[in-house]
Amino acid sequence: MLKNKKLWLNLAAILVFTIPSLSAFAGAPGVNPRGAAVSVSALGDLLYGSTAGSLAVLPSIAEAGTPALPAEVPGTEVRASAPAPGTDLTPKIEDPVRVKAILKLVSDIYNGVHLPYSQDGSVFKNKEGRLPRQPNGFYREYTLLTGKAPHVVVIGGTTYQVAPDLSARGSERVIIGGGEKVYYTPDHYANFILLTVVR
Repeated sequence: MLKNKKLWLNLAAILVFTIPSLSAFAGAPGVNPRGAAVSVSALGDLLYGSTAGSLAVLPSIAEAGTPALPAEVPGTEVRASAPAPGTDLTPKIEDPVRVKAILKLVSDIYNGVHLPYSQDGSVFKNKEGRLPRQPNGFYREYTLLTGKAPHVVVIGGTTYQVAPDLSARGSERVIIGGGEKVYYTPDHYANFILLTVVR
């Protein structure tokens, strides 16, 4: 019984503050949205056991109306965090396993697929300054898993040594800049190769 009394007292306290605002909300003092007079003794009715028939009734959402959403501002649409998926990359990577892995990663990022590592999608701060200077947050880092691919890769006629794996994530990363530019680093940030996704 004591719990119920506390509940009713809390409810009564809430109503003491809401009944005056209901009449203001309804647009006419002392009248609820349906046109019935608001009882001043509603609190007394609640406290002393009368029916709740004289309490103000809140309007439904349809009656109250909903605020209009702001118009879409041009240039603020949500953009993908990677270029659209494609079928190949330029410059030419002479390792089909890496090409397939990079294309799959770009596609997964573009399509919002959950990636295996918590660091995937984190901000790449470009501390080494090897990428073009951009505002913080422009570059995002992703783990590239290549399995048992060779530790040497030829890209556009240049040979790169893949750094040894220091953890389960390996040493290869893909950096996405502004949701458009794709950089591949085979050696954990020593070199960056700008790639273009071919559709």
